[in-house]
Amino acid sequence: MSSPQSFPLHDPVGSDAEAAVDVDTLAHLLVPLAADADRRGVQRESLDRLAAAGFLGSPLSPAAQQRELGEVISGIDATTWFCWVQHQSPLRTLELASVGPLTPEVGALQDRLLGGLRTGSIVSAVAFAHVRRPGLPNPIATRVDGGWRVDGTLDWVTSWDIADVVMVVAQGTAEYADSLVSAFLPAGRSPERVRGVEMDLPLALLSMSGTHTRPIRLDGALIADPSVVEVVDRSEWLARDAVTSANASPAAFGVARGAIAELDALAELRSDEGMRALAAALIDECKMVRRAAYAAIDDPTAPIADRLGLRAASLDLVTRATTSVVLARAGAAMRSGQDAERRVREGMFLQVQAQTAATRAASLAVQLDASLRATQRIMR
Repeated sequence: MSSPQSFPLHDPVGSDAEAAVDVDTLAHLLVPLAADADRRGVQRESLDRLAAAGFLGSPLSPAAQQRELGEVISGIDATTWFCWVQHQSPLRTLELASVGPLTPEVGALQDRLLGGLRTGSIVSAVAFAHVRRPGLPNPIATRVDGGWRVDGTLDWVTSWDIADVVMVVAQGTAEYADSLVSAFLPAGRSPERVRGVEMDLPLALLSMSGTHTRPIRLDGALIADPSVVEVVDRSEWLARDAVTSANASPAAFGVARGAIAELDALAELRSDEGMRALAAALIDECKMVRRAAYAAIDDPTAPIADRLGLRAASLDLVTRATTSVVLARAGAAMRSGQDAERRVREGMFLQVQAQTAATRAASLAVQLDASLRATQRIMR
């Protein structure tokens, strides 16, 4: 029995509202490379092709179209999506940067990098997840004449090998202890190096091993003012991040769409009514949760609790959708390289990507509720 056509050729969920993107081009660019990206790593050529097609760099407008782009890329290949999405934050940060006492040469930095970041000819990585962690700050930035000395470690720097630059965020010391310093440094593709910046071997990950994610050590790395993009209040940054990180990720809906498409196509191929019913239920759920999640994202007054609940619901959806395809495919899903096997791991990764204490608590609450409901059913 041949395998059915899967996402994006077969997509029963469809895009959100009128947010269509050129799926045919994305499929041509990414589908043949998805399994290889997962096993051997995303190639810079893949990002260059996305850039040439207008899919890397300045976000599509309206925002719904950019979200759909993220869904389609992640639904085809979440490893490439994770490298793609790393580029967005440094681009937005540099676009919004302004000259100040501690950022005197932002204009020159924008002249040097912004055009390339907007077109995707310059690819950026970013490292800021550590700022969310409790405990002693790491890494730290100490003010010196004409710049900053940075010391510490970055445990998770994605895209290092295929990026030209990386935006690093460090917490200040002394009079700048309540500030976060963001600066652009040369990454793996650049011939330039900053003394005191040492990279370790790529991390061996259960999922996303193909994202060229490395720990980076900073031992007295001197970052001159011309490389500094912003120095902001840490509390204000964390307040903004609490909203952003509480939102559902388009990647959750993208990976779920890919899994649902495969399940739906299998149901038709096998004329299996049970699979059809499950696929139909998942299609409806995906549309409903996505609609509510994106409405919350577009509403600046949406409460954090609502955002967290919808994020948790999207992650629960992706777990059940990807597991359903494994059940439907049975033993065949255990063969390495299968879309079903890969998507299960991608869904697991999304559970912890951009995780905070609040998002973790929300997702664990969903799991607790499911466990209690299961216990009640058995006890009846």
